[in-house]
Amino acid sequence: MTDEKTTGVAEETEETEETEETEETVKTVDETEEEEFQFAEDPSFEVDYKGDCAYEVKVTVTAANEKKQAGELFDELMKEAQVPGFRKGRAPRGLIENKFGKAVRAETLDKLVGASVRKLIKQEDFQPLNFPDVDGLEEAKDLKEDEDFVFTLTFEVYPRCELGKYRGIDIEHPVLKIADADIDTAILDMRGRFASHETVDGAKAEDGDQVIIDFDGKIDGEAFAGGTAESYPYILGSGRFFTEFETALQGAEAGGELTCDVTFPDDYSNTSLAGKTANFTIKVNEVKRKITPDFDDDFAKQAGFDDAATMRERVTKDLQESSSEQGRAIAEGKAMEKIVADSTFELPASLVESSANEYYEQEQRRLTALRVPYAEIEEREEELRAKARENAERNIKTFIAVNEIGDAENIEVTEDDFLKEADAIRKRTGMELDVVSRYLRQQDQMSEYRSRIYRQKAMEVIWNNANITQKEVTREELEAENEQEDA
Repeated sequence: MTDEKTTGVAEETEETEETEETEETVKTVDETEEEEFQFAEDPSFEVDYKGDCAYEVKVTVTAANEKKQAGELFDELMKEAQVPGFRKGRAPRGLIENKFGKAVRAETLDKLVGASVRKLIKQEDFQPLNFPDVDGLEEAKDLKEDEDFVFTLTFEVYPRCELGKYRGIDIEHPVLKIADADIDTAILDMRGRFASHETVDGAKAEDGDQVIIDFDGKIDGEAFAGGTAESYPYILGSGRFFTEFETALQGAEAGGELTCDVTFPDDYSNTSLAGKTANFTIKVNEVKRKITPDFDDDFAKQAGFDDAATMRERVTKDLQESSSEQGRAIAEGKAMEKIVADSTFELPASLVESSANEYYEQEQRRLTALRVPYAEIEEREEELRAKARENAERNIKTFIAVNEIGDAENIEVTEDDFLKEADAIRKRTGMELDVVSRYLRQQDQMSEYRSRIYRQKAMEVIWNNANITQKEVTREELEAENEQEDA
């Protein structure tokens, strides 16, 4: 009995090793050019279009094909297989077929499926999103020698688009009417960057002032981490502290001492403080007021210009250029909306669904970061998912339309395009050109920038062939249009 058990284990181990060897042997034999596969008889396809780019195809591969393919594999195995008791290539065919039969059938069926899929794609000019799902492989393992191999493929194809008019469309280009107030505001912003806070004796703290404070917070008479600081510079009105803290500091003077109670929210990030009330003692050491330099030749030189007049001219020019770019971006967005609306699309349901889920999850994260209660997000789920689906469909359609335009115009992204993009980034950032070039050629960056350049070139075709009308707008109108486009 012991010998029988031992023999059984030995046979099982040998069989396992032989199975692994069989699979490796068959795989080695099968490493031929897939494109060169020749059917004994062409498979037949019954194509059923389900809508939304989804197909179901019944495939029938005649028994002659399995016989031919299995025969070829066995012929190769006769030459390569190692069978105990026989020299390489000397084992009887019957023994080879008995030993490797299951593995050869599995490999044969897999090969026939792959070859049939490739033939279907070529014959019907399909562009599947993924390799088709195959139904019928399990049943095929029990096929008799003269039975046809029948299986079903289900898959979705790449989105389809019947592109509408994109050359010669009407485009309204909003152009900012530069007013003196716009120039003054831009210069004031620049002056603000050179502003400094200076101590003002006797001043009462107000929004925009910097107060230098010591504070000591306690909960139930006990200090807590992060509740104490000395000579802390705080900009009043910045909202970085709790409202109760800011309210207490309003109107405070240097040398003053005050107290306030702060109740931490129930969902406060530091759970050890959530829902608790802290009592703060605050000492005001200094009140500093923001002093903005006058707009004169001295300030202009400090900002890098020859004089105030030159600075104003440059600011005006920069405003015109930036507003023109902003206006063009708005116009391009509306142009793409018009092209998409004039085109017809078929979109795969799975692609829309996965994209919509991504947009929904992004919005969830955004609202969570804004500290919107989870219960409120849940209440708005239907609305948020509807919006996410709308965004997904719009962006997929835009992407497909851009690709269709690129195909129609034979657009390519060249090495020269990447060099131009790298130089543009260099000018914006001040980085070395070789550093930018290496960055763009990183695998995760190259695809993104290739898509961006491709879209830019497609937009150039649209823009250069459009009927463009410039529309002068105020800054308020331009900002409103920009916000609408972003939304």
